[in-house]
Amino acid sequence: MLFDDKTQNNIMIDLKEATDPDTNTEEGTLIDHSFRGAAAEFEQAYIELGLIDQNGYAETADREHLILRAKERGIEPFPASNAVWKAEFNIDVELNARFSAGELTYICTEKIEPRKYRLMCEQTGTRGNIKQEELAPIEYIDSFDNGELTELLKPARDDEETEAFRARYISIVSAAQAFGGNRAQYKAMMHEIEGVGACKIYRVTQNEKKIKIYFLDSTYKTPNNALVSDVQEIIDPVGKQGEGEGKATIFHVVDIYPCISETVKIEAEITIDTGYVWEDLLPSIQERIDGYFLELAKGWENEEHITVRILKVNAAIASVEGIVDVQDTALNGKEENLLLDPNAIPVRGVILCRP
Repeated sequence: MLFDDKTQNNIMIDLKEATDPDTNTEEGTLIDHSFRGAAAEFEQAYIELGLIDQNGYAETADREHLILRAKERGIEPFPASNAVWKAEFNIDVELNARFSAGELTYICTEKIEPRKYRLMCEQTGTRGNIKQEELAPIEYIDSFDNGELTELLKPARDDEETEAFRARYISIVSAAQAFGGNRAQYKAMMHEIEGVGACKIYRVTQNEKKIKIYFLDSTYKTPNNALVSDVQEIIDPVGKQGEGEGKATIFHVVDIYPCISETVKIEAEITIDTGYVWEDLLPSIQERIDGYFLELAKGWENEEHITVRILKVNAAIASVEGIVDVQDTALNGKEENLLLDPNAIPVRGVILCRP
């Protein structure tokens, strides 16, 4: 910090050095006692000054002061949101009917078709993205027999973490100003929409007269059709495209697309340690591969292409206890790195251990 050297002892030394040379400042004297109390107060004042200095910069501010600083630019942390599920029942239910499953509760917000509804998790955060057991009505519903969550329509997100918010704020203020339908503005629009985690924006060209936006959901997976439709409606509603009825600038025609999921089949000669069997190791290997692919998906927005690298795949497999060696790895049948389409993310396919 700025005043790290301003400790009580150092301040005492400075104060004593500033007194008359003939003045007795040894420990126990009246001057020593007076300076000691003053030095403690000065030390505290310097600590406070250091915190003021630290919280004056976005790169070092604590969360409270970072939020205050960002508000000056109209930027706030993303709050935790509510997951929205598609649910099926044995009967039709009323809107606003409430159900419980596990430790979570849900409210019916929209009828999709007979016996199929949109349910919003009443608890915010990513715990709502986890499928729960059978739904039970909180209040009695005549003829109700069963209900089930069938599809996550809109993933929830947790409160934006401090470092993620800091990085987003710094990125926004250091990038081109978002205005008039430029790339920065469309990117900001997309990230404000619940359920959106990342996006790529493609401008109008001579052959393509529409702006195209591809996106991932907030779990960095390919969004479902319902979320794509919701985002399209928010940005530039179908039937009114170019009219400025959504967030898109008037005269801008914007089409929203889901990012593609490309399945990656992995084959390798894997040496297994004594005492282990492939079937027991496979779930851990799948988890490590999923982690690597999630890391790639999180970087998709800022990459022209995602490259699935054999070196990283081997490292993920070899990190599992019980794996001795990994050789001759092939991705989708080829022993080379896999370059994906610009609008694709990798999804784990079959993992085969060659004999």
